[in-house]
Amino acid sequence: MMTTAAKYGGLILAPSIWAIDTQLSQILPYVDCSRHTHWTLLTSVLAVPLALASALAPQAGLTPPAARTGQFIRHLSILIGLVFAFALFLQGGAAWLLDACEH
Repeated sequence: MMTTAAKYGGLILAPSIWAIDTQLSQILPYVDCSRHTHWTLLTSVLAVPLALASALAPQAGLTPPAARTGQFIRHLSILIGLVFAFALFLQGGAAWLLDACEH
């Protein structure tokens, strides 16, 4: 039987990772500019694989035919996780293309 954490991974973890990365993207550009570092880009680069892992966790816990509700939750979790991973990828692209010191 699939654990609850694996079933809801994409529904809970991926949006949480996106929210944390979004908040860090509001704070870290000031640090990047003052210290000439790339923490904003690094957090986005690390967040994408985490969101992908949370999206693929329901697929890893695949069991023989489950109830239709369980299948729907698993497929929805995968889809939502992939959407948030794509959003994190786009945020990482913005962090890579835009200079933190230009306001």
